[in-house]
Amino acid sequence: MQTLLPLTHTVTTDQVHSLICIPDRDTAECEVTSLRHEHGPRLIKTTIRKDRVGKNSAYTLRYIIRKTTTQNLF
Repeated sequence: MQTLLPLTHTVTTDQVHSLICIPDRDTAECEVTSLRHEHGPRLIKTTIRKDRVGKNSAYTLRYIIRKTTTQNLF
């Protein structure tokens, strides 16, 4: 009697996303909190960066999400 084990292939990818033209730092921090609630442990890293100096300053939020999929081979 033979036992067949299912063969699977797991693929993990990191997806980089950016939110641009955020008006102030507080709004950017709120976006980070929202992303943490939405993605949970899949959210790997967040970075808030100030784009310009002065009255027309804006912030960019860059974040990385890890996505894992499992595929059956047979």
